[in-house]
Amino acid sequence: MQSIIDSPRATLGVGAAIAAAVLVVWLIAAGADGLALTAFLVRLGHVVAAMVWIGLIVFVNFVQLAALGSADEAQRSFLHKAVVPRVAWWFRHASTVAVVTGILLLILSGYLLPALIYGAGVFMPPARVLLLWGGVVAALAMWMFVHMYIWPNMQVVLGLRAGDDLAKAAARARVILFARLNLLLALPVVLAMVAAAHLY
Repeated sequence: MQSIIDSPRATLGVGAAIAAAVLVVWLIAAGADGLALTAFLVRLGHVVAAMVWIGLIVFVNFVQLAALGSADEAQRSFLHKAVVPRVAWWFRHASTVAVVTGILLLILSGYLLPALIYGAGVFMPPARVLLLWGGVVAALAMWMFVHMYIWPNMQVVLGLRAGDDLAKAAARARVILFARLNLLLALPVVLAMVAAAHLY
């Protein structure tokens, strides 16, 4: 008999089922209107995607790049084949899900296009608005770094796009630079997002 821990998908699926059961019990016990439930589910998706994205930023900077830097050519080739493409896939998609759910959350919370949901403007304290939009701009810059700089250069490093040794070295340097910029902005963005929602 197969255990749920034999596969990460099965393990995650069971965890998701437990989370869904907790949510259903909560809704039966306390209830929620449709807009509040939708906003909560979008926020949950945003938080999970951001966790994956930031977790991978930490992994790339403190584990993957360090391992690649100290590996010999055979080890580097193995990592480029077995690990790096998977990390890059999750990195790109988690960043996109975080940005899309973040935009939806801005709409559902009344920060963006408030008349669409609430029929009129929604008052937000100016300091909170400034903090939130600063975080949004920095998060969009991080997303841009992933899709416009890290991934295209990573494709050169991995041999998915043409490039000689000199081009690969330059691409590797750009990947490191923009991975570090993502790391630099990660905590300020998290602080801005959490503080804008919870710091009074």
